[in-house]
Amino acid sequence: MTQKKLILSPEYPQGILVDLNAEDIAQKEIDAIQSEQNRIAKETKKTEDLANKQSALNKLKALGLNDAEINSILGN
Repeated sequence: MTQKKLILSPEYPQGILVDLNAEDIAQKEIDAIQSEQNRIAKETKKTEDLANKQSALNKLKALGLNDAEINSILGN
């Protein structure tokens, strides 16, 4: 099955379907890879941020602060 793309232009206001050429297919694959890398990076950053936050909370508790004191520092 051939991959297609929809082109909208003044000549074709309703659009026209055309086959993707090799360059379009290669760019589509590059975009898919980049999108997945971005998703993984975002997920990794979120996980690291949560781990850092928990580490900071644990250190504050180790210093003897209670939850109410920690929450007042954090503005919660």
